Amino acid sequence: MLLNLINGEHAAPRVALDSWVCNASTAAQLFPQLAADAEQVEEAIVTASAVHAGGEWSGLSNSSRADLLDAAADALAEQAERIAEADARCTGAILKFTRVVASICPMAFRSAANLLRGLEAETAGHEPLQGPHGALLNERLALGPAAIIAPWNAPSGIACHKIASALAAGCPVIVKPSEWAPLSAQYIVEALQEVGFPTGLIQLLHGDAKVGAALVADSRIAAVSFTGGLAGGRAVATACAQDIKPAQLELGGNNALVVLEDANIEASCDAIVQGLVTLNGQWCRALGRLLIHESLVSPVLKGVMARLEKLHIGSALSPESDMGPLVHAAHLAHIKQTLEAYRALGGKVMQSSSIPTTPGYYFAPALITGLTPEQTRNETFGPVATVHSFNSDDEAVALANGTPFGLAGYVFGEEQRCWAVAKQMRTGIVKINAVTMMNLHPLAPRPAWGLSGQGDEGVRESFEFFRGSRVIGVGARP
Repeated sequence: MLLNLINGEHAAPRVALDSWVCNASTAAQLFPQLAADAEQVEEAIVTASAVHAGGEWSGLSNSSRADLLDAAADALAEQAERIAEADARCTGAILKFTRVVASICPMAFRSAANLLRGLEAETAGHEPLQGPHGALLNERLALGPAAIIAPWNAPSGIACHKIASALAAGCPVIVKPSEWAPLSAQYIVEALQEVGFPTGLIQLLHGDAKVGAALVADSRIAAVSFTGGLAGGRAVATACAQDIKPAQLELGGNNALVVLEDANIEASCDAIVQGLVTLNGQWCRALGRLLIHESLVSPVLKGVMARLEKLHIGSALSPESDMGPLVHAAHLAHIKQTLEAYRALGGKVMQSSSIPTTPGYYFAPALITGLTPEQTRNETFGPVATVHSFNSDDEAVALANGTPFGLAGYVFGEEQRCWAVAKQMRTGIVKINAVTMMNLHPLAPRPAWGLSGQGDEGVRESFEFFRGSRVIGVGARP
């Protein structure tokens, strides 16, 4: 049963959303979708405001906060398999990948703890700025109650990164998971509740966009960290603008994978399949547009189709599955409608994978040829990529930069040539000769350009997002 956590107490959400969270692999109903009502949202905000005003958490030393964050990491590590299975059932991503995502949960808290412990060493020996009458006090302080709004794809790892960063900064948090994948967030918050954090520091509100909107629009919420789609991100940004409060937005991307004329065909084909099937194509940095040098189009497409023909699509909980189902029936319908729209424009849909005939939201990965770049500027958010050819590196760069998004990119070819192309791509992360779910380095930032978001994410970047500066000193006398 879904339960909110408000001021240290579990409480059933009071609003029924007339829909169900289903097992993506079987379409069987798991539990009804529920939402907090206005009174529960108000109580959570009042509690978070009181916790911040009391200073019980923000007033702790960095080392004391770090100790509790490490204890949280231990608690989450013990729940990793439970969290991974919940995400697999709700989202359809196979256990192989949800286990990786669940492993991010303790890692996020340990990284935040290590960052706090390193702050004192970082500032040791730094001479303070001098004002007219002595040294200035230059502080970085917790902004206040933070709203954490997590998506349904990779929900556990994303939520934990945001929660850990906000807590390390000294902020109380109110977590609002997606109504389509709320279970792992409940397990996470239950584990954190046992660690010994101050009562009310971490709260959980279940619900849909209305609950998220109520949190974001409240002036007592000092900062909002949101991961989701472009429409939701625009709504969050608009609401935050009313209070001139910071919004960290990680949105979608229509990410390009560039295959240069000197690329290794076999390695490129392997990576293209990886880009299509990781998290079932339902991740922000998934492959969206496949850009291939004109001399390699035929062998690359042939190689990809041959690999997809051998792909085992099945239950997210089966160790034999290479790919699972999509998250829910409406998203499956959206992907199918997108393909039909591309067909109507003259696109040719290429699919070679077999899907189960049993109930579940299964879909075979697809490549689409025959469309112009201008027809494929928008994100699909599924195991679908459009294919375009080029005849020069400059044209490849122009195609890669030909959308308003800028989240991720991939380049395959001779390494130095890839570097030259990658350095011209207007996107936050570019990986050379690899497609992976994990970041290039645990401490590297995860930037977003254009409509893909604002406010870089990362261990240090997210931590600083939840803090603001204050400078105190004696001024010059007239």
